[in-house]
Amino acid sequence: MTPPVSNPMLPSVDWRTAASCSRAFIRGGPRMSPEGALDVVTDLHRHARTAIDLVADYSGLTPDGGAPIEVVDRVRWSHINISGLRRLLIGLGASDAAADSSASAAAKVTGVQAGAVLAFLSSRVLGQFETFSTPSGRLLFVAPNIVDVERRLRLPAREFRLWIAVHEAAHLMQFTAVPWMRDYFHGLIHRFFEAAEPEESSASQMGRAVRRALSATRQEPDRQRGAEGETDVMAAVTSPEQREAISRIQALMTLLEGHAESVMDGVGRTHIDHVELLRRRFDRRRAHPGALQRFLRQLLGLDAKLQQYAAGRRFVDRIVTERGIDGFNRIWETPEHLPSETEIERPDSWARRVLSEPNAKVGHG
Repeated sequence: MTPPVSNPMLPSVDWRTAASCSRAFIRGGPRMSPEGALDVVTDLHRHARTAIDLVADYSGLTPDGGAPIEVVDRVRWSHINISGLRRLLIGLGASDAAADSSASAAAKVTGVQAGAVLAFLSSRVLGQFETFSTPSGRLLFVAPNIVDVERRLRLPAREFRLWIAVHEAAHLMQFTAVPWMRDYFHGLIHRFFEAAEPEESSASQMGRAVRRALSATRQEPDRQRGAEGETDVMAAVTSPEQREAISRIQALMTLLEGHAESVMDGVGRTHIDHVELLRRRFDRRRAHPGALQRFLRQLLGLDAKLQQYAAGRRFVDRIVTERGIDGFNRIWETPEHLPSETEIERPDSWARRVLSEPNAKVGHG
């Protein structure tokens, strides 16, 4: 296999520093006895297997069965994602600072930044289908975070665990039952990095993103912001090719998140007694972060992710309501059937283009 061409525009990351910093910054999870912790791990594995079967029945998709299920703590989740990011960047042509005992100061600084970001996310992520670290991908559940949320929101534990498992099983289905999805997703990321322009340093981009995030955090959290107010790191790039890649990535992630949200409630209506309670309390948690969390969500682009849940959910629900699961599943036939960002907001446009009916009965999202 031909090694990737070195790409000097990619960040050099000291992955050892990233791993040690994430471990140092990660907070402990909720207190549990050894027996209680073992019960949670066993329960999540069981619910994950059940969820995969339920999602397959509901969605009409069949996974390839190769991805392992792992129930992890915060440190393990962080280290898996470090491994995945390292594998991704090396594949794109970045230098492997982890193999260099004399990593540069810049690589160490980037390692600290990466470790700090992953430490923050490690206390927020409930589950993930991780696509980079292994050829098959991994279905991950972060046990301490799931227990923490179900305790703080006073949720029925076993129902909540199944509900979360259904969401993540939907992501597993998207990446393993759709044969082209993984390569398409990775290809968009390659396109983004290959289109980088050298005029502006990553440090100045990060500085601008931090200033925007601070400004947005001072605003009311529910204030509507237009495109000029975007504050995530991606908004700092200026290459037209990168903006095109970002648009495609955003459209894809909006679809995937919206589909997972729709599936978790569709399955929940017939298999989870208190799904409306779960949805109401869980959405309230998403909508009311603290000041520090608002800042970090802005910096990392997580507010955009929350908007993806809503916009994607509207699109998927409308198509499924009007055309059924089989009609919606035309979306998985080829990358050309994926909706654009405009079509996400106008499902009738997607239906006319893909379902080949000039008067498709699908309203605006």
